[in-house]
Amino acid sequence: MMIAAGLGLRDPWAPDEPRYALIAAEMLQSGDWSVTRLGGVIYAEKPPVYFWLLAAAQWLAGLRPGFQLPSLMAGMGSLVLVWDLARRLWSRETGWWAALGLLACLQFAMQARSAQIDAVLCFFTTLSLYGLLRHLLKGPDWRWFCLGCLAAGVGVMTKGVGFLPLLVLLPWAGLRWAGWSLPRIGGGLRWLLGPVAFFVPLALWLVPLMLRAQGDPEIAGYLDNLLFRQTITRYADPWHHLQPFWYFFVEVIPWAWFPLVLLSPWLAVRWARRWRDRDASLVLLGGWIALVLVFFSISSAKRDVYLLPAAPALALLSAPYLSELATRLSCRRVLRATALLLSLILAAGSAWLLFVDLERLSELSARYETGVAPLWTLFFAALTGAVLALAVPSSRAAAMFATFMLLGCQVWGWALQPQINDARSGGPIAARALNAMPAGASLGLAHWRAQQVLHLDRPVVHFQAGGLSGQAEMEQAAAWLAMDGERRLLVPSEHRQPCFRAESGLRLGHAHRRDWVLLSSEDASGACAANADPASWIHLPALRP
Repeated sequence: MMIAAGLGLRDPWAPDEPRYALIAAEMLQSGDWSVTRLGGVIYAEKPPVYFWLLAAAQWLAGLRPGFQLPSLMAGMGSLVLVWDLARRLWSRETGWWAALGLLACLQFAMQARSAQIDAVLCFFTTLSLYGLLRHLLKGPDWRWFCLGCLAAGVGVMTKGVGFLPLLVLLPWAGLRWAGWSLPRIGGGLRWLLGPVAFFVPLALWLVPLMLRAQGDPEIAGYLDNLLFRQTITRYADPWHHLQPFWYFFVEVIPWAWFPLVLLSPWLAVRWARRWRDRDASLVLLGGWIALVLVFFSISSAKRDVYLLPAAPALALLSAPYLSELATRLSCRRVLRATALLLSLILAAGSAWLLFVDLERLSELSARYETGVAPLWTLFFAALTGAVLALAVPSSRAAAMFATFMLLGCQVWGWALQPQINDARSGGPIAARALNAMPAGASLGLAHWRAQQVLHLDRPVVHFQAGGLSGQAEMEQAAAWLAMDGERRLLVPSEHRQPCFRAESGLRLGHAHRRDWVLLSSEDASGACAANADPASWIHLPALRP
């Protein structure tokens, strides 16, 4: 109910979801499952595992709701793993509190509902951590150790940082050196099974690719970009998402680990007690979270989703005390006050636009064509949350807060998502372009977006072969357009000049921070006279019948 609310009621939303959905759709069409392509051009920013799952989901269920299924199933799998590990380490009741604690984490719930790589990565890192901890804390169990290492290898094939669970061996080695009470594992050469299990999935994917790369410079460039530029270079010398060292601690953790972060003062006292009692599970889980934070903080490139793999470990670390804290009066007051404050802020913000700042409301409604329905939905939902926070007795504050979060997910999934879908989808622009075209005419795309390609019912052509962009791309688009008066070109309005006249073309509306127009050969300005170069044109088959 939390993470599947509204499943199938929306399209892929920019920036990442349409791009990934298009890559998976092209993978299905081409039958090439080893190399990822976006718009017919090799896409080397991410490994292929997520796209395999996404392509399989689209084959089974179509674009809707298939594009959300991998994240949804990964979220469910992570919850099951956390529940089972907490049950084995402590008790069945603690297992349920661990799963509820993870489900309550705002970032986890958000990513399990989105169609991005990170929820699937979180599942593989959780599976890896699960196997390693069953071996290190409840073992020896060499089968789970090998499975943990295997899952880390598949995690690397999902996103380069999938190896992070293996770092839990560092605090474990520190505890062994310090003489803490741990299961006797021994094993000798059996430890080498771990690296073998880790590299097996990588070898099954990379070795055939390396053989293909011997006679194909394009594949060789793909491997070089993926294995080096998008991993080592991106970490050591990044070129985007630059943030200060303290970014995660100040700007991410307060909301990503909400509401567990609200309980941190009480949890810290209990963690200190476990440290004095020499509890190895505390050191392994807490030490691993600290290592993940340090690892990502060292690099200048930081994004909030980088912390998602640590959320299951935080839920496990907190689970033994959540039942007790749910009964403490001070914790109850914090939960009630937080729910009330959030409700009042949302109600006040939506009411300001609805009843006071009417000029701004009119501007937003016209720009995004959503009307006022989303604001009314938000206003009444916020009022309901405020009534819930005030009316429920203090003894049920924890249940009230859980209901508050569940209500928020239902409103977002079933009401708000459909109401704002047209503003965030590429469907309306694509539909208007198709409706305005002559029957049977060809459509070209310049400076295109994946969210529009997903909604086109005919083959299209774009002009970005070999990395072509900017004016060179527009020159080839103009040359292609001039070859047939029936052809049309879909392009953001700011890229019309110098090849096309200012204010020319049919205006299709505003989407994704751009105004879109449909151009014909009659709109050309004559300033671009480049020779047509069909080698720079890429023809894409129709993705929808």
